Amino acid sequence: MAERRGSAARTRGAATGPKQPARPAAGRANSGGAAKGGARGDLLSIGELAKQANVSTRTIRYYEELGILPPPERTAGGTRRYPRDYIFYVEGARILKQLGFGLEEIAELGQFALTGTSASARTKAILQERLSELEHRIRVLNRLYELVNEAAAAPKSKGSPVHGLLRWVSEGEEMERTGS
Repeated sequence: MAERRGSAARTRGAATGPKQPARPAAGRANSGGAAKGGARGDLLSIGELAKQANVSTRTIRYYEELGILPPPERTAGGTRRYPRDYIFYVEGARILKQLGFGLEEIAELGQFALTGTSASARTKAILQERLSELEHRIRVLNRLYELVNEAAAAPKSKGSPVHGLLRWVSEGEEMERTGS
């Protein structure tokens, strides 16, 4: 899990990570006696953000350290306060991870998205590589969908499409193992 990386990874990410972008527009954190639950100018505590984004507070802190999340506002006492926009950032990072993006790539793409600057050559290369991978996955999933649909619609018989589906899946696994 990303949350369990050693201190060397955290140090490296903090030392070599991209510059922190400007925070999203949000009201100032009010350190007055407002009630909990995001009532302070609609800002969330780290626990509230983690709960709403379905991640741990450790993940939130780690994403901040890597530059995936901009640094949050803090109260006079140093408590982190997050605009609701951060839920979108955390969910976006989770989705990108599921699509195969690495945390460093997500941090770089986040910098591009949050700062509104033009994409660097590295950012464009990351996007092009991932686009190719996604197109391949889409082709594979479309073929798998067709085979499963045929197998589900076919009557029971000796020449059932299920055999073709199983053969196709096993050929795909073999190709992944051999790298061809």
